[in-house]
This record gives sequence, structure tokens and C-alpha cells, in this order.
Amino acid sequence: MKKSFYKIFIIGLLFLFSCGEEPMPTPTQEHSIANGLFILNEGTFTYANSSLTFYDPEADSVENNLFYRVNMAPLGDVGNSLMIDETGMYIVVNNSRYIYKVNPKNMKYKAKLGDLTSPRHIISINKNKAYVSDLGSTGLWIINPETMQKSGFIELGNTTEKMLRVDDEVIVTNWSNFYQPNTSNSTIQFVDVNTDELVGEVEVSAEPNSIVLDKNDNVWVLCGGGYMPPFEPALFCINPKTRQIIKRFDFQQGNYPSSLVIDNLKENIYFLNGGFESLDLYKMSVDDETLPTTSFINSQTHVFYNVAISPTDGDIYITDVKNYLQNGDVLRYTSEGDYVTSFEAGIVPGFMLFSNNNTN
Repeated sequence: MKKSFYKIFIIGLLFLFSCGEEPMPTPTQEHSIANGLFILNEGTFTYANSSLTFYDPEADSVENNLFYRVNMAPLGDVGNSLMIDETGMYIVVNNSRYIYKVNPKNMKYKAKLGDLTSPRHIISINKNKAYVSDLGSTGLWIINPETMQKSGFIELGNTTEKMLRVDDEVIVTNWSNFYQPNTSNSTIQFVDVNTDELVGEVEVSAEPNSIVLDKNDNVWVLCGGGYMPPFEPALFCINPKTRQIIKRFDFQQGNYPSSLVIDNLKENIYFLNGGFESLDLYKMSVDDETLPTTSFINSQTHVFYNVAISPTDGDIYITDVKNYLQNGDVLRYTSEGDYVTSFEAGIVPGFMLFSNNNTN
């Protein structure tokens, strides 16, 4: 996840582990996966210990190291994000520079796309086209999810991170200029999915790290504020049609808000906020005119990292990365903020994705 990229980078330099890429073995285990929550555990930067966890909320059961157990191969270095479309499930492994395609019903390996610079997130456009954002390149990769081949590149002039589709446009956050110092890390850009061209841009604040669409068809963009002065963490509400900023909410200096999500009715947003080491969960109506002053769920002794909301019952899931070196936990709360349960995941549990188990 983005908010600790620089921390994980520093921690990762302590390790001298490296591994060559080996051919993927033929899957041997038979495995059946129910409806539930996938958790992609990032692992430690350069240590190649990323892993995949699956949680079944109905049975309250958890399976760790799922990809390895099925395919007898490690995921690689820094698992960053997941996507499921009609052709399969995609696992973006950032520092290993590739994307795995698997069957989400049994986790069996299907294909692998490599030779990317620093892939971050993937979004489906149609059965034959998807966009992949990249931390090291100045644009978006176009890939064919069926064939797992690159088919083009959209030059945007900035590195790319989170993506959100709104009608015939994909809105892209330009989160980092760490590897491309002459680019912007304080804009969002609009790409036409029919022409694969840049059609607009809006200036926000530094490090836009997450983006959602609300019930009014407005886009909310959360900005961490950057790792260099002037440090301006802020939350924006933007009309994607006119590309006008409707509302701006500024956080206090020293805050680093992240992990913006929205409930199933698209009426309330949730985000983590606080200091770099201590983040609580906050809840805010999309109709509010001020930021919340009290937390919705207090982190207490946990180190909150990422948030997801169940599409079926609205339960809230928050990852706890502990010290970034040992296995973390995932905490489950009701939509009212009441604690339900927790379970152990892998090292640095980050991206979470619910599956309805309807793909091949």
C-alpha cells in the first residue's frame, strides 16, 4: 500500500535476499474457493515473501499461503493489487514486475504477463482490454486480459496509481514522482476508454492515494499530502463531467489520510487518518460540509493499513500490519463499528478484494 511505500523500501534494504525467476510448475492441488474476501499480503520489499489469504465470512474460516499451496510457487516480491473480471483473477506483483492470471474458483495458474516497469493496479475495460498503472513509467499499459499480452501504452506524462472508471472514462491518480522527479504527483487525469487518449486533468493536492464514486456521481479523491513540504493532506469532491472541484477539505499538518472507501449505498465514505504510525478509521457522509473530528473505529494497539467494505452485509475489514515484519491480522467490524472477529493473514496484509465466485 502506498502510505508506507517509503518505509517498506527502507526496511527492505536491510535484506539481501534475492531470487531468480523460475518456470511456473503445473498446479497439482485440487481446491475449491467459496465466496469471500481475498487479502493480498505485500511481504517485505526485496524479500519475495508476498502471499495470498482467503477468508470465508459465512464459515468464519481462513486459508493462508493459498497461491503457493495450489501452484507450489511463490507469488514474488510485493503483491500490490487484485482484480477479477470475466476471464479470471489478476494478481499484480509490483517489484517482481509481473501479473499473474489465475482461476479465482480454485486459484490454479493460467498465465503470466511480465516485462512491466513497476505495475501497481489493473482495471478492466472489456474482455479484451485492461489498463495497468505503473509507478516507474509515465502512463498506462494496455493489455489483453485473455491473451495476457501487452497491446499498447498510453503516455500521460506522469506515473500512475489508482484508477476508477466513470462511464467512458478512466480517472487515474498521479500519486508518486519518486522515480520520475520531473512529473506531477498532485493531479488526476482522465482517459477516454474508446480512444485510449488523455482528455482532461485536475490539479488536487500531493499524493492522491485513493478514489471513489458517490451516489451523486461525484468523485472523491483523498490526498496524503506528500513526503516533501508543503505537506497539504486534503480530501476533494469533484464533478467528473465538468472536472470542477465542488468541495475541498484540508487536514491538519502531520496527518496522512489514506485508504478511502465508500459504503454500498455510496452515501458514506471511510478513510484512515492520523499520524504516520497511528491511523484511526473515520466515517463521513458525502453530504457533510466538514471533516469528522472523532474517529469511527479507534486503532488502539493496532497498526491500521487498509480498508474494505463487504458488498453483501456492509461489514468493515481493516488490515493490521503490526511491525511490517511479522504476520499481520485482518479485523472485521459491523457497519455500526462493532467488533466481530479477527484472523491472521500474511506479512503486510494490504489490498483486499471480495469475490462473488462467478468467473472462470
